[in-house]
Amino acid sequence: MPQTFRDAKWYRSMLYVPGNKLDWMLKAPKYGADALVFDLEDSVAVPEKAAAREAVAIAINELRTGAFGRFVRLNGWRTGFLLDDLSAIVIDGLDGVTLPKTEDPEDIAALDLVLGELERSRGLPVGRIEIIPGAETAAAMYRIYNICMASQRVKRAGVACGPAPGGDGARSLGINDATEEGIYFGAYSVLQARAAGIVHVEASMTVQLDLESVRRINERSKRMGATWASVIHPSHIPLVNEIYSPSQSEVDEACEIVSAFAEAVSRGEAAVRYKSMLVDYANIRAAMGMLKRAQAAGINVSDIPTLDVPAY
Repeated sequence: MPQTFRDAKWYRSMLYVPGNKLDWMLKAPKYGADALVFDLEDSVAVPEKAAAREAVAIAINELRTGAFGRFVRLNGWRTGFLLDDLSAIVIDGLDGVTLPKTEDPEDIAALDLVLGELERSRGLPVGRIEIIPGAETAAAMYRIYNICMASQRVKRAGVACGPAPGGDGARSLGINDATEEGIYFGAYSVLQARAAGIVHVEASMTVQLDLESVRRINERSKRMGATWASVIHPSHIPLVNEIYSPSQSEVDEACEIVSAFAEAVSRGEAAVRYKSMLVDYANIRAAMGMLKRAQAAGINVSDIPTLDVPAY
């Protein structure tokens, strides 16, 4: 049976913004991130969470017409805060939520049900709000495939090069002081996410502020299958957007490959020589995917022929 991939809007960068800083949230779009994540979890102290929910709801409403994505990082299940979070922020303009400390598929299934009830009661399109699971323990990382399969709302998952040193995931795996070893766990994470039909794979997040570290981690994550990254500082956004955007030379070559193949198809052929390689449908699927990402990134793509490309 052919694998079904979950389509979703392409984001290269997601900027985290503290949910208790309304002025920061309202000015965040100017930095150029493809999506914003208003944080109600770790960046908000417990006494401030109620006020932060109100501030996040105001920000979503004020920014609801922006072309960027609007996400909220919730407090996890078993904190006593999650239902209050959802009640406050599931409104028109919300594109998705991230669920930290996801432990098992039941966490996602339960969140899916609650979101559906809120969408129905508030007249919102049912099923539109995405869920991004945060697998931050060894048990959760082991179950990524089943976590992704628990809801069709999950369209982004995985951590390409594994958890960053110093975080909850690294501590859970016992590699808290490691810098390179996490890549083995990241590869397993990508494999599970892709097997579940997830094509939007997250890079390993860095808490380092220097751009050299950001570039190194994201270029390595991209080689491991990442398509986007979360960032904690606006200065990271231009670099991350550059790394996860196709280059102009890549776009030009993809256009040439598609055009050459279209001519071959018109002659009744299903393969054609392009420069030093033989191009068939597998190459065309890759080229078409490249052009789709380029268009999402705002890169001008010349007219390309229409092709009927089999999924496999």
